[in-house]
Amino acid sequence: MNRGILYYLMVPLLLLASLIQSTAAARLQLFGVKPDLVLILVLVGSLLYGSRSGILWAFVGGLGLDIFSSGPLGASCLALMAAALVAGLGHRPLFRFNILVPLSAVALGTIVYATVYLGILAVLNTAGWFARELPFLETMRNIVLPATLYNTAIMLLFLPLLNRMPESQDI
Repeated sequence: MNRGILYYLMVPLLLLASLIQSTAAARLQLFGVKPDLVLILVLVGSLLYGSRSGILWAFVGGLGLDIFSSGPLGASCLALMAAALVAGLGHRPLFRFNILVPLSAVALGTIVYATVYLGILAVLNTAGWFARELPFLETMRNIVLPATLYNTAIMLLFLPLLNRMPESQDI
């Protein structure tokens, strides 16, 4: 099994990224949209090492996000795990060298993450845990789609680095 240094550094990187995303990511805003650093790391890990490792890292990164933010505990974990499953479909030898695989994994992963997270918030709102209404379609149009474009652009910048990383041959 061929594992690179990224495999062993993912947990500290995810905890650091969740801290940065929860505190300083406002400085990285572009047109009112913040990058999803933890999501991008989880998706890159899922592309390189498969869904099994991606789900573990999604749990760790989601727990970090939930602890450092004011969201419901476990919501980010579940949403990131769903996104890791989607991105794990792109884990096959040489698939990530096709530019469409990592870009579509990030785009679909961002949409899946946001949809699951908003669904959890809607369920908790229906159960009476939150007092505010969250308009789903407006949130998708005004927040999720620009975030999808931003995350995809970030992945485009990191593609040369991604293609140099060793990948696992496990399926």
